Amino acid sequence: MKHGADKVLSEIGSSHLVNFASAVGAGWVYGESPVSALVPFASEAADSLLGWLRGLEQAGFSPAQIERLLHAVIAGRERDHMLAPDLVVSGPDVPGVPTADTYAVVQSLFQEAETEIVLAGYAFYNGRLLFERLAEQKAKRPGLRIIFHVDVPRKHGDTTSPEALVLRYASEFREKHWPWQPFPEVYFDPRALDTDSKVRASLHAKVVVVDRRKILLTSANFTEAAHQKNIELGVLCSLPYLAERVCSYFEALRSTGQLRRLPEP
Repeated sequence: MKHGADKVLSEIGSSHLVNFASAVGAGWVYGESPVSALVPFASEAADSLLGWLRGLEQAGFSPAQIERLLHAVIAGRERDHMLAPDLVVSGPDVPGVPTADTYAVVQSLFQEAETEIVLAGYAFYNGRLLFERLAEQKAKRPGLRIIFHVDVPRKHGDTTSPEALVLRYASEFREKHWPWQPFPEVYFDPRALDTDSKVRASLHAKVVVVDRRKILLTSANFTEAAHQKNIELGVLCSLPYLAERVCSYFEALRSTGQLRRLPEP
């Protein structure tokens, strides 16, 4: 069975590919080697790998050039593995499905933050237990900018003025979620407080962005149950362009007044 070059190399594990690259560079294997010489590196794909090697030699590639090419492929694999998203889960473990725990991931992100951490959440409950480590990081790094984006809700039938609801939420946020100094930047969507249900909207995003380079998108709210007990799914990745885009989106909402800053209680 004929394989394309990508197909051939994809069937070989990285450790075997490293050994194969060394063997080619040392001249131990080459295009005229017997297929059996390539079996230790490629197993059932040995014949296809030999054809790939012969093709490069016929195109004028030297053993040293082929070795460098193979090392470039290996480096690309390692880079892709680093950038590959991880599944982040709250809930029961399932055998055979590799995951990362929501609570552990979020706490680790808090400890990694050096210059800026952007958070968005729809619901908060007893947040002081979740944010204590972030407050400690702020104490270690006074220049760390912490920006929350929250939903300030209006319950059905509540006719309280928007201003009073905002002040009440600010007081609750200080008491239940962030009792430390200094108070972080907290922004909300004023549409959530509109008495007209056709206008009213929620800030429903759940995200953590660290230093505009690492991002967690998750279904989990900032509650103990969501981080440790509920079935929640999220994706963690180190993609600076995506992290930057998310931060820029919230930044634009703030700068245009579509999100307003919560007064410090």
